[in-house]
Amino acid sequence: MDIGTLIAKRYRIKSPVGQGGMGQVWMADDEHLGRSVAVKTMTPASGLTPAQQEHDAARFEREAKAVAKLDHTGLAAVYDLGVETGTHFLVMQYVQGLDLADYIAEREQLTLAEAAAVGVQICSVLAATHARQVVHRDLKPGNVRIRTDGVVKVLDFGVAAILDGDTKKLTTTGERLGTFQYMAPEQVMSEPVDPRTDLYALGCLLHEMLTGRPVFEHEAPLMVPSLHKEAAPEPLRVRRPDLPEGVERLVLELLAKKPADRPVHAGEVYRRLAVHLPAPKAPEGALVPWAEADPLRPFLHPMAPDARPVRQWARTATGTR
Repeated sequence: MDIGTLIAKRYRIKSPVGQGGMGQVWMADDEHLGRSVAVKTMTPASGLTPAQQEHDAARFEREAKAVAKLDHTGLAAVYDLGVETGTHFLVMQYVQGLDLADYIAEREQLTLAEAAAVGVQICSVLAATHARQVVHRDLKPGNVRIRTDGVVKVLDFGVAAILDGDTKKLTTTGERLGTFQYMAPEQVMSEPVDPRTDLYALGCLLHEMLTGRPVFEHEAPLMVPSLHKEAAPEPLRVRRPDLPEGVERLVLELLAKKPADRPVHAGEVYRRLAVHLPAPKAPEGALVPWAEADPLRPFLHPMAPDARPVRQWARTATGTR
């Protein structure tokens, strides 16, 4: 795919955004509606047989359709799906903001309230997807984006597992999809996944948000999966003695080697994290402009308008510029 390529007579490729599961993600202009969109193109792995390529294309289409059925503010909306000159593509909402990896890097460690704010929003997304039998399988900081209004979006369901009926056969055993640093032990061993696989990855995210470091690190990255399978994670309070014991216990439960030892669903994790959210602030504080993405904002100022147009309205009302 080249810059300037027109897909489906309406989506003009502008620039690469990054690599996603199964393909490349691009920023594009929807020339019909005059808006920016994200276009994901499927890139077949080299050396695949025609049958394997057909298998991947079928999975790409099935998973796109499964995610398109989901309706949640924490998901990027799916707009279109098709094939252009042999390339399968998916068109989604383009989400502006800062990804969680950069957010952590800027701060080194998040406060408990910040981590809880990100965590409960991810829990809400996972509850919605798991209820429709969709498991993300590649939850990582690069797939979590904090918008400028503080809303957290979970991106890239490109390696999602669909656990129901006929589509289950499209996520064959033997495929070890995901990212090493956030891969649950059952993924490492190419065993079947379920919603608790995503909860393990959420435990990895919470650990990294609160300590500034992944759960497991090794000078040889290919050794990391074996650590997820065999090594005990370091308790949070070794590095963050200020954290409550209950938070440390929750993260250790999420990082349990056996899925049965993890929390039973995302709602339980939400309940245990939500007690650490900040209380709402005075309404007038919502109208003070802010400079950066802040995951606390949806809780400090629920449903508040964006302060920037509010300032513009005020200037219009007073006749100032």
